[in-house]
Amino acid sequence: MFISRRQFLLSTAGAAAGAIIPSFYFRALEYLERHEEPLLEMPGRAGETLVVSSDEGYDLQLTLGDPYDEPSDMAHAEYAELIGYDIREYLQEFGLREKELSLPIDWETRLEVWANHDGPNARAWYLLDSLDLGRTLKGRDAVGGIDLWEDSNIAGWHWKVATARDEVSLSLLQKRLNDLGTGIRIVLGYAV
Repeated sequence: MFISRRQFLLSTAGAAAGAIIPSFYFRALEYLERHEEPLLEMPGRAGETLVVSSDEGYDLQLTLGDPYDEPSDMAHAEYAELIGYDIREYLQEFGLREKELSLPIDWETRLEVWANHDGPNARAWYLLDSLDLGRTLKGRDAVGGIDLWEDSNIAGWHWKVATARDEVSLSLLQKRLNDLGTGIRIVLGYAV
């Protein structure tokens, strides 16, 4: 298991330095206490949506899009391209004929590809990993946090999941996304 932890740095220097101003942090804490939900300020221009889902109150998972989305079929030709195979090598490696390239790959392989590349959890993981969210190391002035998990099991399945440590972290993440001008908004899927 691999975890990349990002924390938000409190600083009076402000968002220009990639930090959260302490007054916002305390306002987010107060809002959570008063309303029992995170303070999620809308971005100036809304584009993509990160949905927060929770499995019975554990792990605030972030998905890009519908957390209940399921994988669609993927043809062998698409799979070969995704994993970087030359078509001839792919046909030889998997013992297929050219006319079988349009047939769907098996469900288990498709599910793993989806969980690791283009499922809503993986898309959120890749998006958040690509952004300057904050410090990767803990510091004296660090608060909250987003964890980017990469894991596999004994059967060889691999997946990527992004989680917020707590509801205040969701407020801090939305603030940071707004400061970066991403247009990404966070919605509470468990409240929908």
